[in-house]
Amino acid sequence: MFEKKQTEKDLVCGMSVDSGSALKSEHMGKTYYFCSDACKKQFDSDPHKFVHGSMGHSHGGGCC
Repeated sequence: MFEKKQTEKDLVCGMSVDSGSALKSEHMGKTYYFCSDACKKQFDSDPHKFVHGSMGHSHGGGCC
């Protein structure tokens, strides 16, 4: 019947995203998921900021 979609958190803006269709980046052997190209680019520019710190911006900053 209906399959439940698996969601992941976009570490840049905090949105929940569908892991099957979201943009992805790998960092230190782990996959991270993004709602938009802007969030992915921001993560890719400094992954440690998002993996080891707080979210980079609040949602609504024009990322998506």
